[in-house]
Amino acid sequence: MTTRVRTLTALAVGLVALSISAPPAAWATIDGSKPLLCAVNTIMECDDTGTCQRHTTQQHPDFPSFLRINVREGMITGGDNSGRQTEIESATRLDGRLILHGGENGRGWSATIAEDTGRMTAGVVAADFTFALFGACTVP
Repeated sequence: MTTRVRTLTALAVGLVALSISAPPAAWATIDGSKPLLCAVNTIMECDDTGTCQRHTTQQHPDFPSFLRINVREGMITGGDNSGRQTEIESATRLDGRLILHGGENGRGWSATIAEDTGRMTAGVVAADFTFALFGACTVP
């Protein structure tokens, strides 16, 4: 085997290994320095009796399918152009996670986004119900 063939083979193996080990979101670290686009795919709604129901964004009109998160501007807006928005009151990077907090209308919320994969989990808490949201974020 020639040196050129060995070099090309090693390069091909390296590219395949990289593409298998690192998802595209990992190539652009999600650290809050750039705006994010997040897709919400599952919503769990629980009431104060402990009864929970699973929803998709199509089944629950209170949640848009997409969220735009801009940490620098301190704002989360619905990706559905509804004009709905909420202020990010605090943002922290901790242990490879972007952690966001806020609240309004007597409810508190928190979201955690993995910087390497973009996986998002969020919770909205009120006096008599909670919502848990699951999805993924990317740098558009």
